[in-house]
Amino acid sequence: MSSIAEQVGRVVGGRYRLLAAVGAGASAQVFAADDTRLGRRVAVKLLHPALAGDATFLRRFQAEARLAASLNHRNVLHVYDWGDDDGVPFLVLEYLGGGSLRSMLDDGERLSPGQAAALGAQAAQGLAYAHRRGLVHRDIKPANLLFDDEGRLLVADFGLARALAEAAMTEPLGGVLGTARYASPEQVEGRAVDDRTDVYSLALVLYEAVTGRVPFSGDTTVATLMARVGATLPPARELGPLAPVLVQAAISEPLARLDAGGLATELELLVQEIGAGDPLPLAHIDLTLPAKASVKDRDPTDLAGGAAAASRSPEQPWPVAGSPWSPLPPPEAATAPTEAERQLPPGVRRVTQPSTIVGGPGGPGARPKKRRAWRWVALAVALVLLAGAAVGGVLRYGIYGHVVPKVAGLTVAAAADATHRAGLKLVVASHHSSLTVARGAVISQQPTPGSLEKSGTRVDVVVSTGLPSVSIPNLTGLDEAQAETKLKAAYLNPSFTSAYDETVAPGLVVSRTPTGPTAPWGTKLVVVISKGPAPRTIPSNWVGQPVDTVVAAIVKMGLVPYKKAVYSTAYAAGDVTQTTPIGGQQIAKGRTVVVYYSLGPPYVSVPSLYAVSVSSAEAQLKAEGLRFQVFGPASAAIVYTTDPLPGTRVQVGAIVTIYAI
Repeated sequence: MSSIAEQVGRVVGGRYRLLAAVGAGASAQVFAADDTRLGRRVAVKLLHPALAGDATFLRRFQAEARLAASLNHRNVLHVYDWGDDDGVPFLVLEYLGGGSLRSMLDDGERLSPGQAAALGAQAAQGLAYAHRRGLVHRDIKPANLLFDDEGRLLVADFGLARALAEAAMTEPLGGVLGTARYASPEQVEGRAVDDRTDVYSLALVLYEAVTGRVPFSGDTTVATLMARVGATLPPARELGPLAPVLVQAAISEPLARLDAGGLATELELLVQEIGAGDPLPLAHIDLTLPAKASVKDRDPTDLAGGAAAASRSPEQPWPVAGSPWSPLPPPEAATAPTEAERQLPPGVRRVTQPSTIVGGPGGPGARPKKRRAWRWVALAVALVLLAGAAVGGVLRYGIYGHVVPKVAGLTVAAAADATHRAGLKLVVASHHSSLTVARGAVISQQPTPGSLEKSGTRVDVVVSTGLPSVSIPNLTGLDEAQAETKLKAAYLNPSFTSAYDETVAPGLVVSRTPTGPTAPWGTKLVVVISKGPAPRTIPSNWVGQPVDTVVAAIVKMGLVPYKKAVYSTAYAAGDVTQTTPIGGQQIAKGRTVVVYYSLGPPYVSVPSLYAVSVSSAEAQLKAEGLRFQVFGPASAAIVYTTDPLPGTRVQVGAIVTIYAI
């Protein structure tokens, strides 16, 4: 391809004079140009000359160009003309002066969630319009989202990605087809693509516009592509309330993903809720300033701004003021068509008042008679055209006189009533989950609100089934911090509590509620964290029970028994006299409980009572805890022996017989 400097000043297709380069990519160069026939500013995209020899590409290019030229939507860049010039295929596009989202991001700008939602809603509306007409973009990226001077967004390059995908040529500059940074999982896996492919890519673009980074980016192109297969959009705090909508638009499985119409509705509802934020910091293009073109976001479809991108090639200088090919100011009549003109019926054009000729033959201000006659002819033609337009309008508004009401957000019953009153018929076409639209309310509609339709026309609506379901991750073996991170990444709302558990170590997850494998988006999950085994309370009724019974109970409680025998006159031998800890106190699982059990009363020695008085013997035995009985005559007063004999060991409370004389 010729250098950019060599192209400036060239007339393409016999009518488009190239004024200045406004963008360059791997497969094309983009120029601001003057349409010398209609006197208006346009953008001309010159494709790589190597494509001219590819018959497959040329057939696809012409078919796609015709389809793209048939699109007429306020958020889709208009294609005015196409062809080839000296073997170079070209497109003639609507010229925009507000730059591209790519140039805005490359200038370091970041969008707020409200700005991104408003921008995304416009892009989704344009995509939905094209999708309804069977056209899938396949290469949505920041460089293909352009702005006019007022900040209105238009989607560029419809059909070009598909034509390039079928080209046999080797990509120049080592490019790869499509933009890997924004490719959908189905593109990565080589599956068939449909309209939801564009939705996925748009979700990644909006994610980048707010956070400054493209999700799933890896060290290599392959790593970047494979990271998003089967993956959920990673959370980012900067997204705020925009996050739920983007996740729904970037679901890995296309069938579960929002379509463009659904995404537009979700984003519009979000804008109503949080506002659209400040005006966008547009990267306006000033064609009067010298600059250099650079390759940004390089790939075969990076034809920035084309209409309007601020990307420029570092290798090629711009023509400077005063050079033979300096950009010329557009003539007064060379204004882009207004929105009102775009809405005129086919064949009707705006009539511009002829200029007054000052000077020339006949003196100042004189007009040739032929010119005056032609003015009358032009006036007559204009009247005929206006009359035709009026008749067409009457016919159109007479037949298509029913304005489609906006029913998004209404219940099905309310939507049916609104469409019935408008002379139309409501049909529930499908159901879909939604993050912002309540269950049973309308998510999106077709035809769009405000359009004119015939009486009885169907208004197809998608009805919300409520919040989408998400998979609950496995929390086994995780602590509280790990569980919180994992649940928030799955777009769930964790709440933590603690409880004793006999088997789970302290600090780890015990259970969660709800317990199923899935839950609605944003569900509050109650997660129980283990405090370890519960402390054991020592029963008070163990005292007096047989020691073996108490030991078995201690083992069953997860405690360790330790037996200790004691003499006791209060408890029978073998019964528990005391525990440590005592009854009512608590002890941790695995700790030791000391069990004191009775051996019965203690032993004492029978004292020697020989030759002592009976009364003194009784006193000594009583002091030792022994009982006694006396044998002898009634007059007996002195002890001569005992039974058991003195020195014999007997238990406290035993009976000693005193023999007296």
